[in-house]
Amino acid sequence: MRKLLAALALALTPVVALPAPAFAQAQSESAAARHRVPVTRIVSPGGIEAWLVSDATVPIVVMRAYWRGGSAIEPARLTGATGVMADMLTEGAGAMDANAFKERLQDLNMSLSFGAGWDGIGMSLTTLSENRDAAFEMARLALNEPRFDADPLARIKRQMLVGIRTRETNANYLANLALDQALYPDHPYARRTSRESIEAIDRAALQERRGALFNRATLQITVVGDIDAEAAGRAIDHVFGALPQGVRPPEPGDVTLSAATPLIVRQLPQPQSLILFAGPGIQDEDPDWIPLSVANYILGGGGFSSRLMDSVREQRGLVYGIGTGPSVREHSAVIRGSAQSENGDVREAIEVTRAEMARLYADGATQAEVNDAITYLTGSFALDLDSDAKIANVVHGYQIAGRDIDYINRRNGLIRAVTRDDVNRVIRRLFNPDAYTFVVVGQPEGLGAAPN
Repeated sequence: MRKLLAALALALTPVVALPAPAFAQAQSESAAARHRVPVTRIVSPGGIEAWLVSDATVPIVVMRAYWRGGSAIEPARLTGATGVMADMLTEGAGAMDANAFKERLQDLNMSLSFGAGWDGIGMSLTTLSENRDAAFEMARLALNEPRFDADPLARIKRQMLVGIRTRETNANYLANLALDQALYPDHPYARRTSRESIEAIDRAALQERRGALFNRATLQITVVGDIDAEAAGRAIDHVFGALPQGVRPPEPGDVTLSAATPLIVRQLPQPQSLILFAGPGIQDEDPDWIPLSVANYILGGGGFSSRLMDSVREQRGLVYGIGTGPSVREHSAVIRGSAQSENGDVREAIEVTRAEMARLYADGATQAEVNDAITYLTGSFALDLDSDAKIANVVHGYQIAGRDIDYINRRNGLIRAVTRDDVNRVIRRLFNPDAYTFVVVGQPEGLGAAPN
C-alpha cells in the first residue's frame, strides 16, 4: 500500500484521457504554485505524531491511517486472513452488530473503511464537521472493540469462496498470477488464497492478526480539513490512544527478479486477449524516481500522448488501449504495462510494442517529448489536490513513502528540474525490451501456449 500510494502521489499511473492544452496546463500550474498546501506536524497530548492540513473552507474532515505489515507476512496456511480481518472491523464493534454499525455510519453520513495490502493496512475516514466527534468514536470502536461475529465472517468467507470458483475465468487474475509467478515464484507476493486457507480463517486468526499489526510502532496518520491542531490531537488520542506501543512487525525478504520470459500464454476462451508485460523497476527512494515519471509518460503513461498508444493503437489499431507505469511494493519494483487486443492482432501488437520500446531504448527521448511530459505532469498536479480527500491521499502517500513534510510543495520543482539526459539515462536503465516478460491470456492466434 505504501508504494501504491507513493506511485499515485507522483501521478505515474497510465493516463487514459487526452491531456489539456499546454496553455491551460500552465495556468493550472501557476494557480497551484500560488496556493501551497500547508502541511504541519502535530503531536497529540498522548504523544502520537500526525500530519495535519487544516482548512475550514469545506465542513469536512478526512483522516487516513496506516500500519506496516500486511498480507505478505501472514502465515501461508492463513493466506487472506489479514484482508478478512480488515474487512471485519466494520462488521460490528462494541455493542453494535454488523447491521447496527452500518446503520450508524449511514445516520452520521460518514464513511469508514479498512483495507489490507501486501505491505500494510490502511484506514480511511470521512465525516461532516458537525458529526466528527461521533465519527471518531465509530473509528475507535472499529479499531479497538471489533466483534468478529460468526455470521458476517461466514458471509465474507462465502464470498471469497465464490471468487475462487470464478477467478479461473478471470483474465486479469490469471495474467497477474502468471506474471508474479514468473518474476518471483518463491516470494509471498506470488501467493494467492486457496479454499483451504479461507476455510482455516476463524475468529482466533482474526484476533491474532489484529494483535500482531495494530500498534503505535508503525502508525502513520494524516488529517485534512475543517479541524485545528488542538482538536485533531484530541481526536487522534481518542481513536488511537489505546493501541499498545508494540514493535515493527517482521518483513519478508526483498524480491530477486527471475530472468525475463519472452512470452507466456494462458488459454482462456474469449474474443479478446489481455496482454501484461513487466521488467525490472526501481524503488521510490531511488534518485531516478522523478526522471522515471517523465520517461514513463513518454513511453506509455501519457495516454494518447505516449509512444505506445500512438504506435500500437492510433497508427495500427491493434489494441483498445495500452499503458505503462511503475509498480512498487516494499520489497519489489517493476515497470508494468497492459493492453487488450483482438485475438488475431495479439502477435503484431506485441511485436510493435517491443519495437517501439527498442526504438526508445536505442535513440532516447526528444527534447520536445521531455518538455511536453514535464508540462503535463506539473500542470495536472493541481487536479490531484482539488478536494480534501485528494489532498489527504497525496499527503498521506508521501508520509508513508518517507518524504519530508514539504515534499508536496516541492514536487513540481523537482519534475521541472529533470533534463533530457536524466530521462534518457532512465530509459537506458529500465526500458530494455529484452528485460521484459510478456503474458497473454485469451486465445491469441499464432502464439503457442507456454507450459503451466
